[in-house]
Amino acid sequence: MHKYMSKIDRFDEYLENALKLGKNKYPEAHRARHASFANSVTYLVTGASGGYGGPSMREHAVSWALSGDGYQEAGGGLVLQFPDGRIKMAGEWEYEEACAFAEPICYGILPKICKKIYELQYCCDDDPEDIKTLNNMLDEI
Repeated sequence: MHKYMSKIDRFDEYLENALKLGKNKYPEAHRARHASFANSVTYLVTGASGGYGGPSMREHAVSWALSGDGYQEAGGGLVLQFPDGRIKMAGEWEYEEACAFAEPICYGILPKICKKIYELQYCCDDDPEDIKTLNNMLDEI
């Protein structure tokens, strides 16, 4: 079977495994963060979106990081990634590396790029604390 098809066939497995991993590693996190992590990991691995609700700002931030729009790392700086072969496209990731890539975006501080995402993308199923943080960011403008 074609490698891409086998990943699609395992969509539910990746989704469930990522959800369990997130819940085990971050038991106090809001359910929206767990959903965004599981959905994002599954998107990176299979190239197909969907899963547990959403899309949230954090899910969009993961996909935007692939296209060069960047994300905020723990220190507050914006990291830009460009689609020139230095970073894999959705559907090309292995499960473990997808988890490592999505984890700081889904469970870390709210990426500053979410201000732009919230204005341009449909977002739902966000962590209420993220909405408060976003409102504070917007008040700073």
